[in-house]
Amino acid sequence: MKRIFFCLLLICFFFSSISSAEVFQIERMRRGREGLEARDKASGEDLWQSVIEIQKIKHEGDPYLYIREEGAGIYGKDKKYKSWVSEAYYLYQDGRAIPYQTKLVYKDREGKTLQTITKIYDPEAKKAICRINGDEKRFDLADDLIDKELLGTALQNYSFDEKRDVEFHLLTNEPTLYKITVKYRGTDKIKVAGKEIECHKLQMIPDLGLLNVFGAFVPKTYFWYKIDPPHDYVRYEGLESGLGTPYIILESSGLIEN
Repeated sequence: MKRIFFCLLLICFFFSSISSAEVFQIERMRRGREGLEARDKASGEDLWQSVIEIQKIKHEGDPYLYIREEGAGIYGKDKKYKSWVSEAYYLYQDGRAIPYQTKLVYKDREGKTLQTITKIYDPEAKKAICRINGDEKRFDLADDLIDKELLGTALQNYSFDEKRDVEFHLLTNEPTLYKITVKYRGTDKIKVAGKEIECHKLQMIPDLGLLNVFGAFVPKTYFWYKIDPPHDYVRYEGLESGLGTPYIILESSGLIEN
């Protein structure tokens, strides 16, 4: 009986080690202003463009990561023109990017504010507070929580050598908190701007809870990163920003000179 119990413990340990909660060490990141271009997967129609940049800054003597994105084009469920600016701050300690606060503002073609999304993280209360146009929603703040603004950078720091499954919690701008599993899907040669690039391919699988029975109807989500370190971002394929939004391809158009 003891032998059976010991074997069961080993099996549990084995499976828990295959897929465990991941706290990413952020060592690799964008090295300048990078352009992104989105198009509809089915039609190939160009949708929007943005520029994203990461900086290391100091605030009151503490190190932070600052991620800024500025974009414009046809975006969202209504498929109307929008421009936006997002600013996200992360306390940068011992290689970890700990969420601090983010702000995202959408405007229409005339410059009128359509929506403001803010996320504030309270480590003492262990809560993530999301406000959309004044309406507030709270979520548990787990150590492995990543928000949408950090996601691309976090996956750039996936352990491509180990190729193991990882799990973490993703807070989107819907807002919804998902449990995520990332699986390594091998290597792939993809063509971007007329050039073939050899990439690692990752699949991101959300736990939809009771809606998992409909998982077969949810489009798959993939990321591609360059084979060679620092594993620069190349392409995303999946829903634009949540259920009901267009299925897009989002590619890097390269670094932009200041």
